[in-house]
Amino acid sequence: MISPLWALCCLLLIPFGARADRADTTIADQTYALLPAADLLSRLQRAKEQIHLRATAVVGPLYAPTAGIDTVRASFHLDDVFFFDEVTLNNVIFLAPVQGERITFAGGLSLINAHFHSAFGLRASRSDKHLNFKQAVFGADADFADGDFAGPNSFINARFAGAARFTRTHFATAAYFEGTHFAGQTDFTDARFTGVASFKDARWNGPASFAGARFAERALFWRNQFLATTDFAAARADGEISFNRATFADQAHFADFTFAQAAHFTNTTFARVNFGGSYFRKEADFSGVQAQTLRFNAFFNRSLDLRRAAIGTLDLHPSTQADSTFAASAQLYLQQAYFERLRVRWAHVRHRLATADSVSFATLDPAYNSLRHHFLAQGLKDDAIACEVERLDRQRRALSWAAPKRWGLELWNLCSRYGTSPLQLVLCILGSILLWALIYRLAPSTLRSANGDERPTFADCIGFSIHTFTRTDPCPWYATGKLKLLATFQILLGWAALGLLLAVILAHLL
Repeated sequence: MISPLWALCCLLLIPFGARADRADTTIADQTYALLPAADLLSRLQRAKEQIHLRATAVVGPLYAPTAGIDTVRASFHLDDVFFFDEVTLNNVIFLAPVQGERITFAGGLSLINAHFHSAFGLRASRSDKHLNFKQAVFGADADFADGDFAGPNSFINARFAGAARFTRTHFATAAYFEGTHFAGQTDFTDARFTGVASFKDARWNGPASFAGARFAERALFWRNQFLATTDFAAARADGEISFNRATFADQAHFADFTFAQAAHFTNTTFARVNFGGSYFRKEADFSGVQAQTLRFNAFFNRSLDLRRAAIGTLDLHPSTQADSTFAASAQLYLQQAYFERLRVRWAHVRHRLATADSVSFATLDPAYNSLRHHFLAQGLKDDAIACEVERLDRQRRALSWAAPKRWGLELWNLCSRYGTSPLQLVLCILGSILLWALIYRLAPSTLRSANGDERPTFADCIGFSIHTFTRTDPCPWYATGKLKLLATFQILLGWAALGLLLAVILAHLL
């Protein structure tokens, strides 16, 4: 950046009579011909042909309003030109092409509401202060590639009718493209935004590329309309990035995007989008999103919020480079979400469903039921069973021990894993029969034999327990005293257990 002291030293090199005889100066070991700004303004007023400046240093403010310049008819070609002072050409209409390369604006550049009827270019140029194209209209292609703009940059409400190139451009401080309209192809490939990047309410009619772009601070794409293919592949956001209420009408590519901070896509609309290989380090907010196809194949380190989403096909499979879609502690929010088709296995989402209300889990029931429905529709019966088991587990743990339903769920879980394991239920029945037999054997009021035998053996008690539990073959033993009440309870338990066993077997087979 050129300091005011250095600029003053360069000015002192100009001898008296410089307006008549141009002198030279050296900047960064390169010789420049000195040109007073007043002379350049005069040429802009008179010239109708091409104005070509090369290796020239313009001294003094270039201020069009005081010079009465409102239209420039000559083409303007600048190559390696240095402006010591501010260049202000607000409201000027440029009828011919304006092409510049390796231009330095030490005092800043202001082209507010300027109109460029032909091509415009500032390739490999730099501005040490502000760069202001607010409400500017570019009637043809505009080229800002390889630029380095140190001051605040404003393209608010600008209009780009042709292609707009910002390839590898560096915005060292805040860059504002709010309300900007890009009618043609737009290229921000490998652009760097060191300050805030604000694209609120921008409209992109042609293909847009931010592939490889870097956002060091907040990046705001609120209410953007991307009407053609959009490419954010291999980009990185080190600050929070937000696409709230944006619309992607065509294919959107976010493959290998690194979201180092929170990523917000609240109420965003996608036609088709691919996040393959992307990394969400913090919260990923896709609440209220609408999409025909939403393919993540990404990795979520903290959370994925899909509340109130309406998606045709949702793909949560992990990418080819990862074993899982989620980190060990990552959470998934699915309340009031709707999917026509869901591509995921239960192993990838188990233990991850979460709710904003950490006390009540009732709001999670619809999410579990929706997942279970999609697993059954895909023939993934084991996944559906595991999903239902987790739902009941969470419901059971959320209930108080004083609630009768808690005890019912505990018993159901203990005897048959909520009706999903016939083998566990059979083992529970056999254990119950042996337990009752032991009680009959040790009880003071023992069993009586129909043949007059005295005290039964343990084998006799087992036989009586089986008979009582199943109510099958006649038994030579009968209960006496208080054992009658216990035997009656075992009869009721046996009927309930056998009915449950039949239901579990049929459900398992079907």
